Amino acid sequence: MENLDVIPIPAPAEVAARCRAFYLAPAVRNKGWLPNLFWRPATRDNPFGTLRVDPWELEVLFAAISGAPALARTALEQRSPGRAGFIERSIGHGELPLLSFHEDVA
Repeated sequence: MENLDVIPIPAPAEVAARCRAFYLAPAVRNKGWLPNLFWRPATRDNPFGTLRVDPWELEVLFAAISGAPALARTALEQRSPGRAGFIERSIGHGELPLLSFHEDVA
């Protein structure tokens, strides 16, 4: 029997691009968070290298701050039930939740 409840998994490059765009938008920039909280620097002049944290979690977090829908929300909820909701509620209460570590694959 086939599973008809297939959840679309967002492309990693698209999620990473959205995270960077959200980070550069005023709603997130106004938080005062430095990029090295979320990214490993690519170069001395480019702070946006590889992600230190789970990309789906970060995209959900930044989307919640920005008031935009998160592409990764459904996939994150399927992988870790309740996680996206927890991140959204934390942001709603003015808290920065601890995000899952994302290993550098390089």
